[in-house]
Amino acid sequence: MASPPAKKARLDDLTPSTSIPATNGTSVSQTAQEIAAGITEYVNPSLPGWTGILKQRYTDFLVNEVALQGNVLHLTSTKSAGKFREIKASEKTNAPKKDKAPKVEEPVEAPADAIERLSSFVPAEVAQQIVDLSLKDARSSFHALVRELFKSRLITETSVTHDPPAIIVTRNNPSTAAEERRRSKRGGKNHNKNSWAELGGEYCHFNLYKENRDTMEVLSFLARLLKVNPKTFSFAGTKDRRAVTVQRCSAHMIRAERLAGLNTAGDNGLRGARLGDFDYKPYGLSLGDLGGNEFVITLRQAASSDPNITLEDTVTTAVEAVKKSGFANYFGLQRFGSHDVSTADVGAYLLRTDWRGAVEKILAYDPALCGAVDKLRDDIERAEACRLYFTYDFDAASDKMPRKFVAESAMLRYFAERGIKGDGQGKGLDYLGAIQAIPRGLRTMYAHAYQSFVWNHVLSARLQKSRTEVLAGDLVLVRDVKEVEEEVDQAGEIVIAPEPESDNGIQRARALSAEEAASGKWKITDIVLPIPGWDVVYPETEGLMEVYEKVMKKDMLDPKDMKRSVRDWSLTGSYRKAMSGFVDGACEVEVKKCRKGEQVVQTDYETLQAKEKMEEQVEGGKRKRDEDEEMKEAGEMKEAGEEETVVVIRMRLGTSCYATMALREIMKGGCLAYKPEFGR
Repeated sequence: MASPPAKKARLDDLTPSTSIPATNGTSVSQTAQEIAAGITEYVNPSLPGWTGILKQRYTDFLVNEVALQGNVLHLTSTKSAGKFREIKASEKTNAPKKDKAPKVEEPVEAPADAIERLSSFVPAEVAQQIVDLSLKDARSSFHALVRELFKSRLITETSVTHDPPAIIVTRNNPSTAAEERRRSKRGGKNHNKNSWAELGGEYCHFNLYKENRDTMEVLSFLARLLKVNPKTFSFAGTKDRRAVTVQRCSAHMIRAERLAGLNTAGDNGLRGARLGDFDYKPYGLSLGDLGGNEFVITLRQAASSDPNITLEDTVTTAVEAVKKSGFANYFGLQRFGSHDVSTADVGAYLLRTDWRGAVEKILAYDPALCGAVDKLRDDIERAEACRLYFTYDFDAASDKMPRKFVAESAMLRYFAERGIKGDGQGKGLDYLGAIQAIPRGLRTMYAHAYQSFVWNHVLSARLQKSRTEVLAGDLVLVRDVKEVEEEVDQAGEIVIAPEPESDNGIQRARALSAEEAASGKWKITDIVLPIPGWDVVYPETEGLMEVYEKVMKKDMLDPKDMKRSVRDWSLTGSYRKAMSGFVDGACEVEVKKCRKGEQVVQTDYETLQAKEKMEEQVEGGKRKRDEDEEMKEAGEMKEAGEEETVVVIRMRLGTSCYATMALREIMKGGCLAYKPEFGR
């Protein structure tokens, strides 16, 4: 039996000099999984390859979101600045005013013919009342009269934002008022509204730094800590789990102080995450509000596949080739899930409207995990919960399922809360209701995964025809236009959903004639392939339509019949570029030696910790002695351990690109996936 894993160091204890060896595990080729997902072709197949282990440590995969303005996001501070303090009412009433004349509402005089003109629409007496209420004194009298007649059970408010201006009358609900007072105390939606504008807006934007955790997992945990609805938070796109990532998020009417306080709350605060770089804006973030991602990736135990060519030459040649020609824009393996059952398989069941089959696919498990002691605890508990589901003990299954498995947990809670047992053999259960209990972004991800599966096979067929030339029948976008509202699935992939042709500025595609294809006006990088749906045109390139039909026929589906009665799986389709490349053609590579298992690149949090430590230390000799001792210790540690060769790649990709697919082209299939024996 393998020895138990070492306890993970607390985030607070990690410093740049800390080096935690990677746990035991294996590295495996992903070629078989790639072929199964339709990923078979290279743009430059003749170039030599090289091998390296990906994500042996989660700190080997750093992802920093790129804002729409083009700047790379970094965690630079975890404190809320002074300007974000609450503006108290006393400060507003007692603060000295600088020679500002009191604001006086200017009287509004109705035109002389106002009553005559209004009388063409309403009775003359009503027209007179409207004119009377345009005066402030009349409005004040009206408000006072309503309060007196209805003992303050009705609330009146003059609204100048309505067109035309109006007096709004609402019922004063005591329970609502009590809830508003509670929100006020905790910084909720009705807390000192005037101060939000002075801060900059109702949305607190912040950088979310996380280690080895899902975006949704962290934000759901934040919501539980703050006792708010998870919908309070929004973000531009999800990030990899087994990685260290920084991304921008926003919280509606949550103070920066409350968020920053979670950084120092110990066991009652964040785990594996930090919040910082707070700012207030009048708007929140939406899915797709990003300019891409910057990746810093460490490949371990790197070696050239050709013993006659040095690793440095092999890597440099490969990167320069990809800079010029780009790489096949496949959907990466993470699009299809991390369990034995692919998310694309679940998507096929959903598109066939086989709700029971979809539920059972999502809850599929490996029986060998039940009762195991040498596997990840969460995976063991998931397997045991799924086993309980198939005995129809929904309460026990729901209690056992770890919360991190969002889809499984949502469905099991749905079954448990309704107490519907069916016939004891699975018949009579509300399977569709259980699926719809899954958060929408996640449940639609299954169908999108199936679309991606089909698209990958079609791209491979297209590249087999030509990797560089534009062919007759290829599709190009008709025009670059303003984007419509976008959806982003759990993998962070933007899904552009066209609708019927209109003036909304929606992207459309058309096929090129033989003359156009030969004109040289278009390049292979301009070619798009449709993701199957009911509102796309398919390419006229010889043989490609047959690929769509052949792949989908195996799942009893038809690319020309994609409308469904359930909106989530009535797929309009979209267009995706066949080729992609580095943003601005930039990609930096470094080949170096390090101690085996040693962390090579500092994370943002480690950089921030080092900066704060330097600021806190006493200037002069003490700092110099500390630096000398740290350098000496680091040197001794490096000399004591076995060395390995690593390749560090820094690249920036667009929003719809997978870093693993860029690595695949650079390494020619030599990227080995690390499989940890335990969870690090």
